[in-house]
Amino acid sequence: MTYLCLIRKKWWYTAGMIKKQRRGAKGEGSLYKRGAFWWYKTPQGERFPTGTQIKSEATDFKLRKLTALRTDQPHLVSKARGATVNELLDAHLAHMRRKDRKSAQDVEWVLNLHVRPYFGERVASKLGTADFEQYRKDKADLAPTTVNRHLSYIRSGYVTGHKRVTPRMVDFIPAFPIVDESYNVRQGFLTFEGYEKILPHLPESIRPLFICAFHVSSRKGELKNVLWSQVDFEEGLILLDRSDTKNKTGRGLPIYGDMLETLTAQKALRDRDFPECEHVFFWHRGDVGISNFMHKLPGTHIGQFAKTWKSAVKAAGYPNLLFHDLRRTAERNMTKAGMDQSMRMKISGHKTANMSIRYNIVVAADVADEKSKLDHWFKGEKAALKRRAEELKPSN
Repeated sequence: MTYLCLIRKKWWYTAGMIKKQRRGAKGEGSLYKRGAFWWYKTPQGERFPTGTQIKSEATDFKLRKLTALRTDQPHLVSKARGATVNELLDAHLAHMRRKDRKSAQDVEWVLNLHVRPYFGERVASKLGTADFEQYRKDKADLAPTTVNRHLSYIRSGYVTGHKRVTPRMVDFIPAFPIVDESYNVRQGFLTFEGYEKILPHLPESIRPLFICAFHVSSRKGELKNVLWSQVDFEEGLILLDRSDTKNKTGRGLPIYGDMLETLTAQKALRDRDFPECEHVFFWHRGDVGISNFMHKLPGTHIGQFAKTWKSAVKAAGYPNLLFHDLRRTAERNMTKAGMDQSMRMKISGHKTANMSIRYNIVVAADVADEKSKLDHWFKGEKAALKRRAEELKPSN
């Protein structure tokens, strides 16, 4: 009997410890069950029915109720109550850098330009959907999808402050008015004829990069940073390490078409004039000194060339073409060449089939190419119907 009592006592002690470990933060109140349903008891002793039998839903009710009480009763103190939007954004950017997200710098630039001046010093727990809807109205001069990006960055700050830091910086994540973007799928791509027209308008330094981008569906940043140590002429591949790619996945890019001749000439030029240059794409002597590249040095890594790109595509008759459209073009060309989707994804770096499918753009020319198949099917069906009608005619 004594042994059983000790076991029972030990069990209750252990259960109490487990229960103690699972309690919420001090000052948040507690949840308890009355019958089959959960109730919430506030730090002041008030009790509220959550109306649910599921603990996760009851926890959400507790956090919403606690936030409402703190808003109505300013004398209640909470560590999460005073965090500003700036603090949430700082925490999220720190999280991005810990994860080695290459977009952190661009996100920070957008936040500093648009979001921090508007929301920065405001207390995050006091903001709601109406405030973010007002932000969208005040930013009416920007594209709706651009404002979507801003709001998604703010929401990421809330998620970080709510889930990824201890103690919590905010008690809940508000709803954000994100507009539908299903219509915003870019249709830009370049035909082979356009490829030939743009080439002569580009400076010699940019042409090799343009040619490779047209052939392989890789991102501009990934291509610009390729080193000669990653180019394998024997295997006909450019090898991207996982540290070189946006989604941290190593890839192999095939060298084919105009790429082989272009990269061979680029290598010969580098070996002759710039043997210390590690990058495949670099500034040539002939381009350095002209207006757009006044401060560039021969043999140095290619950086920004947006103005030159816009001038070249405009002169060639494609003023709205983006460099990123070449990634979409290469994906589509590989599809038309009959390459399997899984192999296209290995080259482009897409992790889901949906992204790959989005790049398989259907245009009028593609429909015209398939029209003959439809004509053949339609004529066949019509002929078959005519044969059946002839067979059913009574013979004289």
